[in-house]
Amino acid sequence: MESLALYSVFFTASVFVYLLLWRKKKNTALSLPPGPPAWPVVGNLFQMGGKTNEIFFTLSKKYGPLMTLHLGMRTTVVVSSSAMAKEVLKTHDHIFAGRPFMASAKAHNQYKSAMASAEYGPHWRKIRRVATAELFSPKRLQALRYLRRDQVSRTLRLIFEKKGNTVHIGHMVFYTSLNLLGNMIFSKSVLDPHNPASVEFKDTVWRLMKLGSTPNLADFFPFLAFLDPQRILSRTAMLLQKMYDFFDVFIQDRLAARRELKLEQSDSDKDFLDVLLDYRSEEFTVRDIRIFVAELFMAGSDTTATTIEWAMAELIHSPEALKRVQTELEEVVGLNRRVEESDINKLPFFRAVVKEVFRMHPAVPLMLPHRAESACKVA
Repeated sequence: MESLALYSVFFTASVFVYLLLWRKKKNTALSLPPGPPAWPVVGNLFQMGGKTNEIFFTLSKKYGPLMTLHLGMRTTVVVSSSAMAKEVLKTHDHIFAGRPFMASAKAHNQYKSAMASAEYGPHWRKIRRVATAELFSPKRLQALRYLRRDQVSRTLRLIFEKKGNTVHIGHMVFYTSLNLLGNMIFSKSVLDPHNPASVEFKDTVWRLMKLGSTPNLADFFPFLAFLDPQRILSRTAMLLQKMYDFFDVFIQDRLAARRELKLEQSDSDKDFLDVLLDYRSEEFTVRDIRIFVAELFMAGSDTTATTIEWAMAELIHSPEALKRVQTELEEVVGLNRRVEESDINKLPFFRAVVKEVFRMHPAVPLMLPHRAESACKVA
């Protein structure tokens, strides 16, 4: 009872102080774009029920392509047109290069090393350079195309084996995506249904993604962060540690092999882990590599599975489009070989279907948030 009373007093005092600060800030703030009226303390949070991107679109029709929302204690400017996005992300890219601090990013100090949440600076630029120039260069992706082909073939065999039974496409593609990423990063599949560690890894990735999409009160009201009211920080830290322990087996084995065998590999034969270890230094440690690899798994698995699942659902509900895709594949590829990546440019209707799925069901409907590093005039 005493603890409850203390929390009540603290919360009431915090709200009172916030109301004073909010009123002072409102009177002295720089000119911001228009937006819907905000309630004290909660701001516009009560208007955020439903799909956020659709809510933003509806509000933008009334308040314009630059719109101010007050989400708890966070003042947020929403950009909802390509022209404004270009001005923010290209014309003033250095000013808006920062990231807002998210409470869950404190888990294992991700906010210092993760590309998605790290502060803009030398370390972030180095991570980005490694990603764009080394890992995701056309040359590297082309060299690893055989891995993508093998994983797709393996998935098709699994589907054929389940002939006559129900197949959960989302789970199947999620499984495939994780193994494809595992092969690109570690040159090994990370999922084996007979290996308890790999099954736990799959569940860990799934739980982390679900946790990451959960609104966190501590993000909207930073004074609650130390309480971790929804236990998002503690659960994120626990799950990340499980993921890092899983990665450490691969990383330590590779480090031992590099020390003992000292094998010289051609650049095209290197997987992502070898490339990352080549960049290892005092500024880019094994700890940073673990965080980077975790980001790759988080960003590259669920998005692929979600998109393919929606594509299948939409085609099933549109028999004419499905028939047209099948006809195009038969005419361009034929029935005696499998589709190759080089065929994609010869399949205009298939490409149009994929783009339409992206439009109707974007896997990530909103970009990662940016933070202004200084005052700026936009538009």
